[in-house]
Amino acid sequence: MRFASVVLLALLSAPSAFAGRNDLPPWIRAAIPAELPPAGEANAMVLLNETMLQVTGTGEITTRHRRVVKVLTSAGRDEGYLAVSFDNDTKLGSLNGWSIDPAGHEYVMRERDAVETTVGDYELYTDARMKVLKVPADIGSIVAFEYTRNERPHLLQSTWYFQENVPVLRARYEMVLPAGWSYDAKWLNYAAVEPVAPGTWEIRSVPAVLDEPRRPSTLTLAGRVGFNFLGPNAKALAWPDVARWFSALAIPQGAPTSQLQTKVRELTKDDDEPMIPLARFAQRDVRYVAVEIGIGGYQPHAAGEIFTNRFGDCKDKATLLRTMLKEVGMDAYYVLVHATRGVTDPTFPTIGAFNHVISAIPISAEKAKSYKSVVDHPKLGKLLLFDPTSTLTPFGQLPDSLQASRGLLVTADGGELIDLPTHAAEVNQLNRVAKLELDAKGTLSGTVEEVRSGNMAAIMRAQLQSLNAAERVRTIESGLASHLASSTAEDVTIEFLDEPESDLVIRYRLVAPSYAKRVADMTLVRPRVLGAKAETILDAKRAYAYETDGPSLHNDEVEIRMPATVKLDELPAKVDVKTPLVQYASASTFTDGVLRYHRRYALQTFTIPRESFVELNGVWKQILADERASAVFK
Repeated sequence: MRFASVVLLALLSAPSAFAGRNDLPPWIRAAIPAELPPAGEANAMVLLNETMLQVTGTGEITTRHRRVVKVLTSAGRDEGYLAVSFDNDTKLGSLNGWSIDPAGHEYVMRERDAVETTVGDYELYTDARMKVLKVPADIGSIVAFEYTRNERPHLLQSTWYFQENVPVLRARYEMVLPAGWSYDAKWLNYAAVEPVAPGTWEIRSVPAVLDEPRRPSTLTLAGRVGFNFLGPNAKALAWPDVARWFSALAIPQGAPTSQLQTKVRELTKDDDEPMIPLARFAQRDVRYVAVEIGIGGYQPHAAGEIFTNRFGDCKDKATLLRTMLKEVGMDAYYVLVHATRGVTDPTFPTIGAFNHVISAIPISAEKAKSYKSVVDHPKLGKLLLFDPTSTLTPFGQLPDSLQASRGLLVTADGGELIDLPTHAAEVNQLNRVAKLELDAKGTLSGTVEEVRSGNMAAIMRAQLQSLNAAERVRTIESGLASHLASSTAEDVTIEFLDEPESDLVIRYRLVAPSYAKRVADMTLVRPRVLGAKAETILDAKRAYAYETDGPSLHNDEVEIRMPATVKLDELPAKVDVKTPLVQYASASTFTDGVLRYHRRYALQTFTIPRESFVELNGVWKQILADERASAVFK
């Protein structure tokens, strides 16, 4: 789905023009402080981020954006690029850029110096374009941009984004509404600030969204304000209003054609569960290509057109599936979602909260027992959530990016936000069995079998599917290298790589020279041969929660036949740790000349909150110690 964006890029280069004496606007000089406040480790500091917006009585919006930035590091040079998007419904009025280099030289760039390009880097036919303007941006430079856009939005809303990944010294927003109009404001991720004048807000010294490893997306952390612009007697949008707006666009597109009906009969004639072959058809036989012209950014194409062309985007796939299911007497509902977890804030109803569409299929309580992506609805009963776009996700499961999030269920009554489920750890498994032998020279060799399911399989399929055989072997060996100082994978076989309904099975012969270590008269052998389960030691001073790869269950069974000449002296201690978020147990034994190692690791969450860091650090330390521990032989 289309969503407007203005982004900074570091993609292009353009010539610079020396500015004349009066080319630098006074608002740029006024934004530069006599002394810059401390910026910490920031790459840049925004001196001014200003939005001035005017709404007409006919529902048109004109917006002027001004931005002034001090470049502090080499990475901050990206601030010298500005990309502004526009389309058939959004016209770019003007675009200018300026720069003052450290020596005081001034430069100006006009719209004629910008490069026009398309939006997006995937298969897309669209009227959405962008102009990219570059100004000189050496370390110590001041760069500034100003542009205007005119649009007639589908819904009379706007969002002010005032917090960024760098500090903002001054953020300002001003709106001008027609007489008799009003507004509704929702502050998100930031304490509400009173206006300094009617329709005008200023915020000083906005801290940066810190760059921490595996933190939630900036979209879920940065402060912003959502505005509804209300004509006389109008009310702010509610979620059912947003759903009805989308429904009015989408539902009329679901008319079947005779060719589509014939295909439905063909697909379902020998199947007792017709929704499965129809879902597979929408998921695998309809290629993902977005064609978004004008309202097409939100409105799906006609079902017959999608079927004939065999391509479409997310909303097209959901529309085709809905139409095909209707032919066998089944319903399907649209669910609007965002592909980044946590972006949809329930307090500000807006179509801009979504960039993806999936399906909700009513099923019986008995059938629901077979699937993981099922939610309970008070009126509609059991709803199976399915993403026709995700070719790597088995039917009955959700991609990990959509789990533990929110979606807007579009129904005949309008719609409502629903919570999307989180799959249990047991759905996403990695089960590894290694049968190995250590020779007298310390070389470890033998067979390894890895069976992945759920998201664990989807992640590996995404890595391997586009590679040739040699590249797949190198990918597997690269994974081994993070656990073994020296190793090779031989006789690699991969089963069910292109069948997401089946577990992914990878088998190979492992050879790891010098695996055993000699210390004095002792031989040290690490029972944990492969797989690192500990996440990382979390900094208690982190500002944000820690994002994991999601719930998963890992089982390792390792057998190492030892040389007959060695005798056991000591085994690593057993480990058994249980917390609400993580469970870990491991044990080593030695019988009949075979060193055996078993462990079970279960992660239960996508997000580790800050209040759990201390407890989880204790768990990670025990896991790290166990993974490094060696059995001692003489």
